[in-house]
Amino acid sequence: MVEPVSVTALSFTEYVMSGQRGRISIVSGQREVYLGADPWVSGFYNPVRDAMRRAANSPDPEAELDAAVRAATRNGQLRAFQEVRDGFVPWLRATRGTGVPVGSAKWASGELTLRVKPHLGLRMPDGSTAVVLTYVKEPPLTQEAANVGLRILQQTLPGTLPGATPLVLDARRGRAFRMGKRTNLAKLDALIAAEAAGYVVHWRMSA
Repeated sequence: MVEPVSVTALSFTEYVMSGQRGRISIVSGQREVYLGADPWVSGFYNPVRDAMRRAANSPDPEAELDAAVRAATRNGQLRAFQEVRDGFVPWLRATRGTGVPVGSAKWASGELTLRVKPHLGLRMPDGSTAVVLTYVKEPPLTQEAANVGLRILQQTLPGTLPGATPLVLDARRGRAFRMGKRTNLAKLDALIAAEAAGYVVHWRMSA
């Protein structure tokens, strides 16, 4: 029986940005997380992501992130959470957005299925909305990698938050990426399809 391959949109985006040499190790690590039974491994960033969601509806966003920083106990969490706080809080304040509920959706290409659940939904002061995929890891996010996440968010808006603007946020640096108006979507779709096929191959090679 062929093993199905199903990961999150963010995991796939991180794969795309990892470069040719790093991809096997990226997928091997992700495979261990998804198929392993140890929540200790998979939940490293969960507390700070939860704090970011609470912050979007809090009169004191910084207090929510500060609480996550104080509760950081695992090796590497403290510095990581501090950097997320320092990038995310000023960005959130600048948007003046407030949290709105988001749904979930699935996106598929070939044998790869992605689970798409934006980390944040925001309503802006002008009434517009945004769905936000938050990237929290140490290497800076690039526009090229963000475009992959943005396109997947764009294609799944009917299930997550219809009419919203997709954003991919590099939380440590407080930098939000959006799809450029001149982006060639046909070429981007072809790239994503090729990357999805590559992900499946790497996943099965790392079994």
